[in-house]
Amino acid sequence: MKQQGLTLVELLITIAISAILLGIGVPGYSYLLNHSRLVGITNEMVGALSLARSEAVKRGVRVTVCKGNPMMPMPSCQPSATWEQGWLVFVDTGIPGELDGTDEIIRVREAMEGEASISTSNFSKYVSYMPSGVSRGPNNLPNGSLSICLGGNLRKIVINTTGRARLEKGVC
Repeated sequence: MKQQGLTLVELLITIAISAILLGIGVPGYSYLLNHSRLVGITNEMVGALSLARSEAVKRGVRVTVCKGNPMMPMPSCQPSATWEQGWLVFVDTGIPGELDGTDEIIRVREAMEGEASISTSNFSKYVSYMPSGVSRGPNNLPNGSLSICLGGNLRKIVINTTGRARLEKGVC
């Protein structure tokens, strides 16, 4: 009668080859996961900015994207918050950059999970779009950037003086 199975040597060789392949594949998977998350966060932010700009032009009013904590009982813009805590897109009919009782909320983005960080230039509290499509920040400057960093990779959203956004890649 012939026996079927693996010898101990065959089993150890199979385990060693599997360990080598996992050692090669896991770091690549981690990079791919971080890259996908970075692209996703960037696309959400660009989408919010594009929505705000198009709604401002369509409605003929100021539309703002502000940082804040949308999970509060009443969502609000919070200058002391970080962009990582979430953001709001709303029709800004009152004080620029502040969500008043008469303002209409268009979109809400909840807090991000993970180690992503967002830094800004000229848009520390909010980005507003005028009915002409031109952007404005808290200092009334029309241009600036939002930099999103995750896992050593950087995506910078650069907003020019006409309000258009473009992307730059880099390292952080």
